[in-house]
Amino acid sequence: MSYLPPVLLSCHYANIFSVAHTGIFWDVNDFPLPCLNPRVVDEGIKSTLKLKGYTGSVSVWLYAKDETQIKKEYKEDYESLGFRICFEPKDTRDYRMTVDMLICAVDHGTSNLMVLAKDFKEKDAVYNIYRLHQREQNIFLAYKQQVEPRLDSTENPRWIYESLLKIESGQHINKKRRNIISFNPMPIEPQSPPRSSDHITHAIWDDHITHAIWDAVDSATLQDSKPVFFAANIDAFFIIRDLPPPNFTKVFADEDALPEHLITEYRGSNLLVDILPKGNRRSRIQKIAKFILFHALTHATELATLLVLSEDIQEDPLLKTVFQAVSSRGLKLIFQPPKSVLMSELYLDPQYRGWF
Repeated sequence: MSYLPPVLLSCHYANIFSVAHTGIFWDVNDFPLPCLNPRVVDEGIKSTLKLKGYTGSVSVWLYAKDETQIKKEYKEDYESLGFRICFEPKDTRDYRMTVDMLICAVDHGTSNLMVLAKDFKEKDAVYNIYRLHQREQNIFLAYKQQVEPRLDSTENPRWIYESLLKIESGQHINKKRRNIISFNPMPIEPQSPPRSSDHITHAIWDDHITHAIWDAVDSATLQDSKPVFFAANIDAFFIIRDLPPPNFTKVFADEDALPEHLITEYRGSNLLVDILPKGNRRSRIQKIAKFILFHALTHATELATLLVLSEDIQEDPLLKTVFQAVSSRGLKLIFQPPKSVLMSELYLDPQYRGWF
């Protein structure tokens, strides 16, 4: 793992983040909306950011438990100003917020991502923020992180909220305050070498990344066939399209869909099982969304194809937004019903016997 010299980091990152897009992820349960006209809130946020040296475009997400926390007339005004409003239960807020942070990072590349929330209880969500930090996203957290100590050195963005409270109380913002660009760069991760095949050589394989995800809501299908046959059919699906087979397939399954010994068989066939709470569609959708977005971020400069095996997730509103974001960045998505691939016996085609 390599590090850039500190002097070069200071100049390089200060220049990048000063003009980068800023995304603000604001939980109004933790930081209530001030009693101000939405236009004043919008102008106050942007002017405060400029005073701190952040001159790029700005997006704001507001998270509330229900519609009673945002007045109806204000909701319409906020939305007309470009604010995105999410009514999200407290127990899934962490996941939804990290999905939106990922969408922002995919849409804008290197960004300033400012979290106005007092706590993140889900370890998985915190780990995703850390992974964003590793990918040169400038993270700001309004609380001290207990789960991931490596995020402790991030700056607290409460100054945005406090500037709005000053406006609410009639105070003026100090426009003579010195501009300081804050950043906490992470080590640059080494790139994995291109994967080659011992059996089939194809010119485009070295430059193309493939992955697959399987939304396995049908638990009966999971146990009816050998995992190795599922994996072979997925590999064959890519090979007949002159694409390299995926390094692995991510399987999202309910917590009681698979016995432990079968999970081990799945993993041995490069089918990595992610167990989810039974019947919790919101959690399942958000985990799938995060996987797709990280795939797009990680392989932003490469040719990449993602096979999505699902009956219905492409109709979900959140995933529609995700699909639009990653498609605009060059990620090719292929949707297929699971059984059309998993039960196809594509691997039995004689021309692929050398591979399997």
